[in-house]
Order: sequence, then structure tokens, then C-alpha cells
Amino acid sequence: MLPPSDAPQPAAGRPSFDVVRVTPGGETVIAGRAAPGAVVTVYDGGRPIGEVRADSRGEWVLVPEDPLPPGSRELSVSSRSAGGEPVWSDSVVVVVVPEQGKDIAGRASEEPTAPLVVEVPRTGFGASNVLQQPQAGEAAGEVDLAVSVLDYDSAGNLSLSGRARAGSDIRVYLDNRMLGRTPSDADGTWRLTIQREIAPGLYTMRVDEVADGAVVARLEFPFLRADPREIESGTLLVVVQPGNSLWRLARRTLGEGVRYTVIYEANRDRIRDPDLIYPGQIFEVPQTN
Repeated sequence: MLPPSDAPQPAAGRPSFDVVRVTPGGETVIAGRAAPGAVVTVYDGGRPIGEVRADSRGEWVLVPEDPLPPGSRELSVSSRSAGGEPVWSDSVVVVVVPEQGKDIAGRASEEPTAPLVVEVPRTGFGASNVLQQPQAGEAAGEVDLAVSVLDYDSAGNLSLSGRARAGSDIRVYLDNRMLGRTPSDADGTWRLTIQREIAPGLYTMRVDEVADGAVVARLEFPFLRADPREIESGTLLVVVQPGNSLWRLARRTLGEGVRYTVIYEANRDRIRDPDLIYPGQIFEVPQTN
């Protein structure tokens, strides 16, 4: 059974991910919540990779028999109580497992690199959550400012998340105009949803980390707010954002993540590996029927 793309589900007892840990070799531990006693099935794309029953508190843990192969994967979860229909998770988890002997960017590496694991909304707009970083965590006070995920909905409302020093004030600007601010949590993570329509166009996004009234770290990168209607009339240019993958770009611009091959074929001279793209790259999204 394939996960639905946008089928509404009752909120009560809906399964969810709490923890997804993946080793450099692809061995995986997955934990979450569901209705007590429900049968929980985890999928890699449309393929089930394991089944387990939630305990009396609604908690479940699954260790799949086979490791995840290198590349980009999409994990989803459903649960089924006695006599009921399957209920699907609100979110999916995108996992990028590096090839052996390479880091997450595809460069040769003698040290094993942990996969990237990001929880994203199944449909519509919402905040994404980085569950596992490719690098080991830094010591307290030595965390670099980073934007882990940046996404927007059809109206241009933005959702960002990242990491910084604990207790910092994070301020986000678009062409030097402040869009919003948020504090970083005790573990250094921060999230910001900006409910303000952004007109289509190419901008410079800036993220400042402020402590004791002074800017202690700054990031700047190009941000393209694309107009989906442009796809109907010709080629659309998109700028890769932090946290993007070809799957996410295809889902946003072409309607289906599985159509990432359309973007890959149109940009073969810019993409060395379809699983590895970088913030700031500019890709063409060709008109398709």
C-alpha cells in the first residue's frame, strides 16, 4: 500500500516519528508514537521495511533488518488499530546516506560520515526538522551558525530552521529588510515561520546571530521565490536553498518528487551526483506536459 499524497486523516492516534538514527553504513533505529496497541509499518518509499506493535503507552521502536543503501530515501509510517483503516503520519523523513569512502558532499573521506536526516511535512506548508546532522555535534559555545532547512509554500510564506549557540537571538532579513526573529533553544536549534507573502523574484537572504546586542555570526545566500505559473510558459530557474534536494525541488516545481529526473536530465552539466546538490546552485526546470 502506497502512502497517500494529501489524504486527510483523523488527528487522534496518528503515528509520528520521534527519533531516526542512521549510521554511515545505513543501519537504522526508528522510534515514534501511535495509538496504543496499533500495528505500525515503516516504508522506504512505497516498500515496507519493518513492522512493529506500539506498546500500552503508544511508543514503538523499529530496527530494520537491512541497512538503508546509499542515496536519498523517503521514510514514511502508517499505523492500524484493530478493525480500523491505516492512518498515515503527518510528516515523512528524508535520509541522505553517503557512499562508502565519501562524505555527505561526495568528497573522498577517510572518516565515516553520518547521514543527513530531515523530517518534512508530507503536504502543504510547515516547519521541517533536522533529526541528524552529517557532522558530530560541536562542544558547547563552539556551534557555528547554520541554516539547515529553508522552504516556502505556494503563497511564498517562509519556514526556516537551523542551529546556533544556545540562547542566541536569530534575525532573518531579505534584501536587508527584517522578516522575523526567534531565539535558539537550549540545544542550539532554532525555527522560524514567517507568515508574510514574498513576491516572486531573486533576493539576498541574511541570517544574523545576535548575543549581548552584537552580531556574532552572519550568513548570506541567494534566495529565489519562484512563481509556479512560469512552468507553464517556459523554463523556470531555481536557486538551491539549504536543505533542498532534487526530490524537494521536483515536488515544489513539478508537483511530484519522483520527477526529480526531469531536473537532473536538464542540468547534467551542473550536477555530478543527483543525490548531492549545493546551496547557491542555479538549475533549470524545463516545461513539461
